[in-house]
Amino acid sequence: MYGIDSPNLTRRSLGFREMRRILAALLLGGILTACGQGVWLSRQDAINHSSTEKNVASVTRREAKLMTWQEFVKASQVQNADQYAPPGKQRVWLVAVAGDVSLRGAHEHWVIFVYNAVTGATIGDIPGPYDQNTGEAVGESWPPNWGTFPDHG
Repeated sequence: MYGIDSPNLTRRSLGFREMRRILAALLLGGILTACGQGVWLSRQDAINHSSTEKNVASVTRREAKLMTWQEFVKASQVQNADQYAPPGKQRVWLVAVAGDVSLRGAHEHWVIFVYNAVTGATIGDIPGPYDQNTGEAVGESWPPNWGTFPDHG
């Protein structure tokens, strides 16, 4: 048994305190990553990420907007989207790209890519309209609802 003045007790207590601090820092970091509104990607990072997407050519315009998942679902009116939501309150970048888009075998004038704003992972995309018979792009050359999406970037 250790006495109050024992060097072993002091050494043991300092190690315990240090371990508590390290564990607290790790726990806090994990919580901030999973549940925080962290944004690790900048607007330019998100735009650059969209330039690596396949089946997009002759790009004439790119723009990005940062928002919460709930704001995205409300403005886009995407159905059954909860299964794709990023963890916690992480935000998403939407990047609209105009050009020659061919994501699903048809041609579109534009696409909106959705990225996790912390990890950069692609969550999904919203392609522009196309003619079901010919597969050719129809409609406007820019997403007509782009102005309805908020931007907190």
